[in-house]
Amino acid sequence: MSDRSLDLINNAIRIVLYSRYQIVRESLKHLIDSNAGMDVIATFSFDDIPRGDDDQTNPDVAVIYLSPGDRIEIIRELLERFPNIKIVVAVDGTDLETQAAALKEGAVGIVQKDQNPKLLIEAIRQTHHGETWLNQVLLNRLLEKRGSQAKKAFKSWEQLTTDSLTARELDVIKMIGEGLKNKNIAERLSISEATVRHHLSSIYGKIGVEDRLNLIIFAYQKGLVQITDELHEPPS
Repeated sequence: MSDRSLDLINNAIRIVLYSRYQIVRESLKHLIDSNAGMDVIATFSFDDIPRGDDDQTNPDVAVIYLSPGDRIEIIRELLERFPNIKIVVAVDGTDLETQAAALKEGAVGIVQKDQNPKLLIEAIRQTHHGETWLNQVLLNRLLEKRGSQAKKAFKSWEQLTTDSLTARELDVIKMIGEGLKNKNIAERLSISEATVRHHLSSIYGKIGVEDRLNLIIFAYQKGLVQITDELHEPPS
């Protein structure tokens, strides 16, 4: 085996798959493993969650294929065991409630089941690199679903500049857009979690949002986080 092949194996993105259906797990495994630099290290049903101290199943990215009735809480459970894991959810494009719930639970990527499979591969790559994988259509639909109050808030954001936000608050917003939890933000900025919570309270008050989902929408609307409108070429 060449040195290049060994480097690809050693640096491959370690992925775990979740679905209630074995046929889906096997199909996704075949799709993902056919891409260089990716390695599906395990597949699970929703009743199985690997232990955080198990080196053999210490993943970089989890791909969760959500079907109606599946436990959305699995996202939070995985993040509790693997704080640095990035979670990409494949879901029915018309199920806005599940998509919104997945974002609130900590997912950083949303792929619709009827989209090109290449988008799932790109979502894995981008989230692994610290980006968030959503799209403008999803954000617009979520706003429409929330009704006139959300539209009014969104309109007010258009008039709001980021001048009232401090440099540190902008850093926190960008990290929220990356899907980082308070603990991870605190570690990256070398501050306490209490300070992170203080920054979030200040941010919420300044821009008039109440939760992380609306903060992510604000970050997209202001260009603080990149929007994925279409398929991009994978990074070289």
